[in-house]
Amino acid sequence: MLLVLEGCRWCTTNACLEHERIALLHLKPFFNYGNQLQSWVEVKGSDCCKWERVECDTTTRRLIQLSLNSTKWEYDMDNRNLNASMFLPFEELKSLYLSGNAIGGNLENEGFGKLSSTLSNLEILDLSENYLNDSILLSLSELSSLWYLDLSDNKFEGSSHLRGKLSLVWC
Repeated sequence: MLLVLEGCRWCTTNACLEHERIALLHLKPFFNYGNQLQSWVEVKGSDCCKWERVECDTTTRRLIQLSLNSTKWEYDMDNRNLNASMFLPFEELKSLYLSGNAIGGNLENEGFGKLSSTLSNLEILDLSENYLNDSILLSLSELSSLWYLDLSDNKFEGSSHLRGKLSLVWC
């Protein structure tokens, strides 16, 4: 009986998964303008499910939503390249809000297409109000679990229907 209890010690944790906490800390420098992520601390065992802009599943303690929208201020307008592979550890992620962050051009490391096999639960992706261009479209098409995609107010130049607002909802 003691062996069974020892083996299930991870089942009763009240904190987020350590590798997800570390992955969030790697994202922090990109999204922490104006020190908006003060609760994201580098204390081992800190529960990232209680951090600002993070939501976890109450049972599994896996990260299911990241709301990192509007962390880049308008007067600081240089484009920034985001390494999309930094989201790989969040295997249960359902909602990702990255609007208003001056993310420019295409996303490094094969873009979000690289994430399609890992982020198989991603349903909502908001990339509006950035500086993304046509090159991102192919990698986004590989995210088959999406039912809401917002690409409005980016820098699309190809088709005229992409130049203005583009929000897609699938049922």
